[in-house]
Amino acid sequence: MFSPFASRDFRVLWLAIFLRSAALWLDQVARPVLIVELTGSALLLGAVLAARMAPNLLLGLFAGAIVDRYPRRVVLVLSQAGNVAATGALFLLLLFDLAEAWHVIALAAAAGINIAFFQPARQAILPSMVPPSALRPAVALSQTANTSMRIGGALLAGLLLEFADFTWIYGAMTGIYAGAVVCTALIRTRGTAGLSASRAGGSLARQTLSGLRWAFETRWPLAVLAISVVMFIFLVPYQGVFIPLMVIDVLGEQRSWVGYLIAIGGAGAAGGSLALAGLRTIPTPGGLMVGLLIASGIGLAVMSGAPHLAVVAACVFVAAGCSTNVMSLANLTLLAQATEGMSGRALSLMNIARGMILVGALVTGGLADLLGARTGLLVMGVCLAACAAAMLATPVARRVSEVEEA
Repeated sequence: MFSPFASRDFRVLWLAIFLRSAALWLDQVARPVLIVELTGSALLLGAVLAARMAPNLLLGLFAGAIVDRYPRRVVLVLSQAGNVAATGALFLLLLFDLAEAWHVIALAAAAGINIAFFQPARQAILPSMVPPSALRPAVALSQTANTSMRIGGALLAGLLLEFADFTWIYGAMTGIYAGAVVCTALIRTRGTAGLSASRAGGSLARQTLSGLRWAFETRWPLAVLAISVVMFIFLVPYQGVFIPLMVIDVLGEQRSWVGYLIAIGGAGAAGGSLALAGLRTIPTPGGLMVGLLIASGIGLAVMSGAPHLAVVAACVFVAAGCSTNVMSLANLTLLAQATEGMSGRALSLMNIARGMILVGALVTGGLADLLGARTGLLVMGVCLAACAAAMLATPVARRVSEVEEA
């Protein structure tokens, strides 16, 4: 399970992801609460998440072509530096009491540009760091760097929201992102095994189109994409929209509980990642992904009627564990089956899927405004479970299951 840590560069990358994730989860907690306090609008709460994810949808395979064309370590460093700039700008606006809702949303979009490049690069560089036999644990363990700080970062955010103001939170966030840049710069692996072949493929536009053509000709990547799209539309947005509304508006609890609940979700996600890393084989990854989505939908439906924070916490724990493993399985399937020269574009299919959070966030915010938090959450849970169950009657889950498991 822990064999990838034998690689010095994997350890450095893991630490960089760990620090980045600490700042990211501080932001995931603080930014929605900031919007609620500035505007009180559920629709704008969804707009923040939509703005963060829009660049994934717009850049998509182009970001993957960049990852395949240039040294992946350089892409990682530059994307991390962009996080420092975007977060530092909001920190200064808060420091001088100039921050408005549109600033918060616009800088969320700027942060989303960095995510569009960072996510495929951090996965695509793994095969050059670890041997093939260690690839699955490397994918899962790199995810634990994110999920473990979903616990620590969210807990820290909850404490800061209780005892400090947003200026201190975004100041700390900027410093942590800067530390992640330093760690990323210490990576020695360039991740350029497919660089010459990739450049031989022509311009960036041609390489981007070749990634699309590969997905349609191979077909199974489209099945991975379809399952991931359902998750990103109906499951992922609940955290940024419904958790703050359930805590503050429905249950009348302190805002710090937004951070504590997301930390509980981090515990579920970390446990799920470790369980996946310890599995020897996964004979039907498509069926497992669909089953996890159905379980998540049931969890959201139960959460919608929760009378107490304890029930909400249990549902968040389950939903987070399921969603993390769906993402890990999708990344693993794409990474294991794509060639080195195509891995960036293969993984950037997840950028397209992740960009669909834009749709889910706007729908989620609209449902919360129109129907209220409880009914809106119930609708999202039922839609998630129904769409996932419908896939069992289509070739989607079967097509992913036919892919050789790494």
